[in-house]
Amino acid sequence: MVRTNKTAPQDTLSLTELPSRPVSRDLSHVSRDPAKKKNRTWPFRHHHHHDQKPVKTWVEEHIKCRKCKVFVKTPQNQETDDPVCGCGYARSEHPPNTPSDTTKSWDTKYHTELVDCNAFGRLNFVDEDGNQQPQFVKVAVDYDDKEKVKTIIKLFETRWSLPTPNLLISVTGGAKEFQVAPELLLEFKKGLMKAARSTNAWVLTGGTNTGLMKLVGEAVRGYSGSNITTIGIATWGIIKNKELLLKPTDRKNKHKLVYDYPTKAKAGATEAYMDPNHSHFLLVDDGTQSKYGREIDMRGAVEAAICENYCHDYNIPNGETSRLPMICICVEGGPNSLSTCVSTVRNGNPVLILEGSGRIADIIATAYNYSTVVVTYVGSKESKQRTLPDIHWDDVKMEINKHFLYMNDERREQIFQNILDLIKHDNLLTVYRLQGDKNNDFDNAILIAMIRSVTDDRAKMSQMMLAITWNRLQIAKDMILGRHVYQDHELEQFLRAAIIQNRTGFVRKLLDSEADMKHYLTFGELESLFNTMDMKSQTICKVMRARAEKDHAGVITLQLIGNFLEEIIEGSYRCPWTDPKFDFEEVKDKVIECPYDVMVIFACIMQFHDMALLFWGRCKEPIVSGLVAAKLNWYLSEFESNKLACDEDNAEALKQQGIQFEQMACSVMSECYRKFDRKDWTTILVAPRPLVNNMNLIELAKNIDADNFIAESPIQSYLNHTWVGMIHHSTSMLQILLCFIPPLFMLLRYNKRTMTPEEKQAWERNERRKARKKGGLKSLVVRTSLEPDDKEVGDDISIGPAPNRRKAYWHEAFVAYYTSPATKFSLHFITYFVFLGIYGYSLLVRPVMIGLISDRCNLTYCDIILCLWILGQIPSEWHQLMQQNPMTLTEKMRVHFREVFNVLDIVGIVTYLASFILKAIAPREDYMQLKGDLTLHNVYHIVNIIAFMLLALRIIQVLEVSMKTGPKIIMIGKMMVDFILFLFLIAIFLLTYGICSQALQAPNEDAISGWKLYNVILLPALNVFGEIGLEDMQANLIEGHCDNPEGCTDDMGLFLENNKIVSTHYYFLQLLMFLYLLFVNVLLLNLLIAIFSSTYEKIESEADKIWKVQWCAVVVEFRHKQPLPNPFSLVWYAIFSFRWVVTKLLWRCKQCAPCIQEEEKAPDIDYYDLHMKVAEAREIYTTQKDEQDEEGDIRRSLKFIKDKLMISTMQNDNVRTSMLRNLSQQEEIQEAQVLDIKHHSIHRDSRRSPYIGTDIERTLLADRNVPWEVAFPYNPPDFTEPDLLKNANKFSVDPSNPHTIIGAFNKIVDIDGDQVDRTSFCGRYQVVQGLPLNPRGRTGLSGRGQLNKWGPNHTAEPIVTRWARDHAGNRLVLEGQPVVEFVGIFLKESRKWAIPGGYIRHGEQLTTALKREFSEDALGATDMDEGQKESVMSMLKEHLALGIVVYKGYVDDPRNTDNAWVESQSINYHDGLGTSFSNFPLRGSTGDEGESLHAEWITLDRNLDLYGNHEWILEKVCFHRHAYNPFSTSAKKHLPTVDT
Repeated sequence: MVRTNKTAPQDTLSLTELPSRPVSRDLSHVSRDPAKKKNRTWPFRHHHHHDQKPVKTWVEEHIKCRKCKVFVKTPQNQETDDPVCGCGYARSEHPPNTPSDTTKSWDTKYHTELVDCNAFGRLNFVDEDGNQQPQFVKVAVDYDDKEKVKTIIKLFETRWSLPTPNLLISVTGGAKEFQVAPELLLEFKKGLMKAARSTNAWVLTGGTNTGLMKLVGEAVRGYSGSNITTIGIATWGIIKNKELLLKPTDRKNKHKLVYDYPTKAKAGATEAYMDPNHSHFLLVDDGTQSKYGREIDMRGAVEAAICENYCHDYNIPNGETSRLPMICICVEGGPNSLSTCVSTVRNGNPVLILEGSGRIADIIATAYNYSTVVVTYVGSKESKQRTLPDIHWDDVKMEINKHFLYMNDERREQIFQNILDLIKHDNLLTVYRLQGDKNNDFDNAILIAMIRSVTDDRAKMSQMMLAITWNRLQIAKDMILGRHVYQDHELEQFLRAAIIQNRTGFVRKLLDSEADMKHYLTFGELESLFNTMDMKSQTICKVMRARAEKDHAGVITLQLIGNFLEEIIEGSYRCPWTDPKFDFEEVKDKVIECPYDVMVIFACIMQFHDMALLFWGRCKEPIVSGLVAAKLNWYLSEFESNKLACDEDNAEALKQQGIQFEQMACSVMSECYRKFDRKDWTTILVAPRPLVNNMNLIELAKNIDADNFIAESPIQSYLNHTWVGMIHHSTSMLQILLCFIPPLFMLLRYNKRTMTPEEKQAWERNERRKARKKGGLKSLVVRTSLEPDDKEVGDDISIGPAPNRRKAYWHEAFVAYYTSPATKFSLHFITYFVFLGIYGYSLLVRPVMIGLISDRCNLTYCDIILCLWILGQIPSEWHQLMQQNPMTLTEKMRVHFREVFNVLDIVGIVTYLASFILKAIAPREDYMQLKGDLTLHNVYHIVNIIAFMLLALRIIQVLEVSMKTGPKIIMIGKMMVDFILFLFLIAIFLLTYGICSQALQAPNEDAISGWKLYNVILLPALNVFGEIGLEDMQANLIEGHCDNPEGCTDDMGLFLENNKIVSTHYYFLQLLMFLYLLFVNVLLLNLLIAIFSSTYEKIESEADKIWKVQWCAVVVEFRHKQPLPNPFSLVWYAIFSFRWVVTKLLWRCKQCAPCIQEEEKAPDIDYYDLHMKVAEAREIYTTQKDEQDEEGDIRRSLKFIKDKLMISTMQNDNVRTSMLRNLSQQEEIQEAQVLDIKHHSIHRDSRRSPYIGTDIERTLLADRNVPWEVAFPYNPPDFTEPDLLKNANKFSVDPSNPHTIIGAFNKIVDIDGDQVDRTSFCGRYQVVQGLPLNPRGRTGLSGRGQLNKWGPNHTAEPIVTRWARDHAGNRLVLEGQPVVEFVGIFLKESRKWAIPGGYIRHGEQLTTALKREFSEDALGATDMDEGQKESVMSMLKEHLALGIVVYKGYVDDPRNTDNAWVESQSINYHDGLGTSFSNFPLRGSTGDEGESLHAEWITLDRNLDLYGNHEWILEKVCFHRHAYNPFSTSAKKHLPTVDT
């Protein structure tokens, strides 16, 4: 579709064509005398007197065209009556006084003059459909006058208002029809439009409706999908019907701007129509007519001016700018197209030749294919030039003669020389052959041609920017990133461009390279990114922009974004950007602490889903960011759904994206629950998060309605633990309920407490006293926690170790029982039932019979008790209100009263207090008056009944605790909403029938009475429930139609016989009732039942999740409630209020409201360790997800092959079985083949003999006998290192007999409070006769060998890497990829290099093991004092940023046996800038440090002798870091051998 422009009226000037000379707006000269009104001059009315020049438009004043001023007769037309001038016009077409010149040939420079432009405006293609009226202007051919060319650029900018281009595509080629295969034309059109759309490019063509220009016009119309600026530059003299475009000279039409342009008639050989699908036309006038190619030089000048004017500033430090990139595409064509290509390369712009399109394009391609590249050196600078060997000259000339035989030899020789000149520019000329294949992207060829054209470093920015704009990541990897070394500020510019343009692949690649998001993302840059919102893309962006225009002078500030986020999370979230103390000017240059978490929010608002997923994978708080992202997407989905023009697909996509983020947060939390112990994952769950106003994960999930997250097992496990507190989880609610009277609570079972060091010492002293009393035993199992200086008398008696846990004391049990939410819930509802019983009793019995507190009032003792209960409920409601997360009271109330029960509580309390006051002030009466007017007693009695109804409904909350009845409460609420909506529907029928029925019964009523309203509203409603009331209806009919009530009969039959009008009304009324009851009772009520059934089925399917959400709300509410129920809570509130007031007055200590029970949060939370644990869980989840996706693809492909194999006809079943077995083995190594990484499916080092460090020979095994499934005689030697038990105090070592731990295999077990992981990364392993079996098969040796544990021995391997650099600090690059160095340790016994690492001890987390192993193996800890060690460990903790898991699984280790093996988790920490780990002091050579002799930075080389499977692991590091892999089979070069 062509660019749309509004049509200006033909008799007026458009805004862009107003006169350039300013018109005075001073009206002082305008006479106000009525007699002089005829002679006054209006400022905007122009009268052309002889002394006043006509006002010119901008085009007329600045744009010129050429006119022949000298008649030069052509030789071939000298004898005719009307000779033709050299300009192409006849003598009669020149002015009469035009002079003649016979001495010279006609030349534009000497025989024409510049005149005002007389052809400009808009074109109306009257014979074309969908015409968009493109703009045109006639310009003089002044290519050598830069000022005149700049005027054309000014025309583009100011008058035509063309959008700023990112690329200029100049298309040149055949002006006539040419034959090309349809599939090749389709590929050309699609590729050209794809390039133009993705880069906002300008397309320049010849502009006529023939040949290639017509083809480009069709592409614009058929494939653009958006407005593309397509400028046609044609010669004015060859335009058909050009005389219709000349400016009229008559006064009436002199300001005409839209010209009808017919294209129906056939054009001559020297004429052509303009193409209707172009958006703009430059018609170059050199004063000639019917001469093609006169615009070529002018076109080149305009192209050069466009490239120079629309330059790009990429914030390069030296301030240089980059010219607008431009490319010329040659399709078919003739000599003029060749001239255009030569002019293009001379200007330093690339040319793309489409081979196979015909004529000159094929000739150039032939010469290019025959040519060779000659490399020359000027000093140290390399120069490449392409030349055509002499032996192929004749071949090229033969092709020229074949296509241009009609030309003379001189012209053909000129074409040949131009081709030689063109192919010299090797980097500027690219030949591409159209294949007609969907996989061959023509737009890629355009980008490659532009990249090849740039050889200097100045244009490396534009290369990468083009690749980002076109979203061609693979081209950037292959041709850009490997050729240049970019500085940090350049990478940040690329990162910004990729983020703004939603190029997720480029963002990932830049972040994996050297781009540092932590250094890039400042507060100022974040605000700048938000201000790139495209108002055309997303509705929410339009809203944000509108708010910015209204309140922030058009700038989307961080404060505006913060307000938006607070609005989304409904006040529960307090963004720091909205804090009045937040000064943007002070912090705009400061980096953001959690950049990836903030960018997740940015990407969600911009609806960049893939980019949001990328940032989520790197953020510090993946669970928090996932939940916030889910809420953002749900909000945007709801926002999209509520629009008038709703995009349902987009709304549904946003909803699903929110569900995806919530599911990812759930998965990470589940991994934390599975991976870590209770203390760790509980800390992760309840730790306050600074990112979300110090809310914990449960509070955040409740506020954003993340029901699926709340229903996850970790949250429910925490809630169940919180519900009973320190009471043992096996205790039932009935037991808790029966023990609320002291001291029955001591009968319950409580969780044991962890013993403090002081308690352990007291226990040991007590045990010694018991031992002395029993006879002074001197030798028991020796182990005590007392230090020698702390020994007392009798310490020579040895006792066993003190237990880690003890039973709860009675006072601890008392506090634990009465502060647990379960006990609070039980006590509160017991007292609530008592309260309702007393309340009901007071309603059913007269006050006198209950007992009045005074003879003068109606209040009873029950009323006092009830009032105290209600008064105790008021501070409880206030406390519950203040527990809400919002900061302001208004926001707290809005969140608090979203719960229906909270509204019922407040209304019930107010209603009861009103009834209590009315009852207190009412006069004393023993009996309530039941006749006559209403009294105060009747009023307070009714109000009291209403209060009881409201307060009694609160008992429904008891049912929410039950899993069976909880969802039913939700069903009632949902059905109430459906019922209210249904009432509006039924009210239409009810009122319609009621009004019509009453109008028929009583047509002569004088006024609307209350009784009539009763008949209109209530009676039709009673009809629905079966109360038809025919007698009443007949009586009302008789009464309404009887003029004399005394003379009317009560017999309906007689009444109807004497009155036809009444009978008509009566039978019509019967018909109305029948139709009303038919629709309401049959149709609408069944519809209501169907709606209720649908709601029931929907909620029943989610009953478990709904109950868990309700359960969470109940637990959180009662966790914060005071222990004492009403009305005893008044004492509790009074005590704490008094203490709060005293503390406030005496010490002026700022603290929260009284009686607020603090969360059980760890006082000192190590957020670094917390983030590391969450990141580890996130890496496990992402790794498993990637593996599942990849395994799914592999399995689908292999299943397809197996199916084909099974259905094939094979004569030999053994052959088919063998092939199927090979396919099964192929599944295991498929991933390694894809990544070009060697994979050892059968362990080999584990079978190396003799066993490491011993003389024990393993049983020799052939590869086919390694799997346990293969049966053959196998009796290996047994070996377990006898000295392992000596290291029991240092390492976690299993007992020598594996049968003592037989039940612990394939499980995570608890040993003395420590979690011991005996699961395998390879899956569930076999346990035969009490011995675990190696999952990779036989090793030739049974026993445990030198390993600490039976079964899997988990190790942690920190792989610390950096980029290898030369002496100048530049990165070393091989084959376009950077080279990696890693911290390696040299092993003494095996004489091999290895990655630092070691065992994960019992109860030790992965992150702790990684830090410990790296410090022990690689750092020079032995040569440092304690201060230096502390400093180094602090640096290590700071610089060990979030790494990536490169391997997790089985290790082919020489220590492995049949019953014990090594499994490793390898985490890569990369120092991209070389400023972190490079500063660490590595271990020097000591000679007696066991296996580790020394550690140093090792450059990866294929000649390195690496330990175990460390070579394969380092290959995976290279793959993840996109680094050079020296071990790959494709690596042809490698670094020098490392001298070890």
